[in-house]
Amino acid sequence: MNRLTEARKALISRLSVITPANGYLTAAGSNVKTGWFNEVIAANQQGFPLIVVQQAKGKPPEQGAGALRVFSGFNVIGAVDAGLDGYEDALDDLELDLLKCLMPMSGQFVEWAQGIGVTGFTLAAAEHFPPGNGERTASLLLPVYIHTVISSGE
Repeated sequence: MNRLTEARKALISRLSVITPANGYLTAAGSNVKTGWFNEVIAANQQGFPLIVVQQAKGKPPEQGAGALRVFSGFNVIGAVDAGLDGYEDALDDLELDLLKCLMPMSGQFVEWAQGIGVTGFTLAAAEHFPPGNGERTASLLLPVYIHTVISSGE
């Protein structure tokens, strides 16, 4: 088992629970893609709201006795098709859904990534991007760093 692959897949799976049936404001979880955001948008087959999980630069690993704690980086990008008049509220709804979905429980292991070496994750500040250049699509970027332990005995 590759822990890094399993951690990435766990993140994607976790984001797919974002639906109104699960108590969220949007149905973005039914439209989770991977790859480069601009290419996913250019393919124009996704519909909205949309979540794209794009690999990003991680943080330097921490060394331990016969182990490393790796901080894999991902840009979780949410997109809405709301035009200039409604994009702010739509992005706020999507950001709240992402934050609620990824909210850690204090002092507990990551519920959605148990058994694969994930010890936690870190969120960075979200950044919003309004529609422009004649496009109706607005987006937000939420950096996520998944903490995974890799040991020499594996």
